[in-house]
Amino acid sequence: MSNAMSMAEVAQLIKSFDSELRHELQTSRSGVFRKENGDLYIRANVPLGQTYPEEVLGIFADPADLDFFYKIYLKDEG
Repeated sequence: MSNAMSMAEVAQLIKSFDSELRHELQTSRSGVFRKENGDLYIRANVPLGQTYPEEVLGIFADPADLDFFYKIYLKDEG
C-alpha cells in the first residue's frame, strides 16, 4: 500500500487486536487485514489458498501459531 513496515511493526499492529483475534482463533483460522482506507479488522473463517482484495497482515491457524509469530517478531519485548 504505502510505506513498507517492518515485521516487528506488523506484529505490534496485530498485537493490538490480540484479545479479539485469540477469541476467533478458538474456532477458526483467522487473521488481521487492512482495507484500502487503512482500517484494520479481524476476519474469521479464513480459508487456505485464497487471495484477498485487502492487505493481509497475518493469518493464524490457532493461538499457538499466534504466540510463535510474537516470539519471532517481538523478541525484544519484555
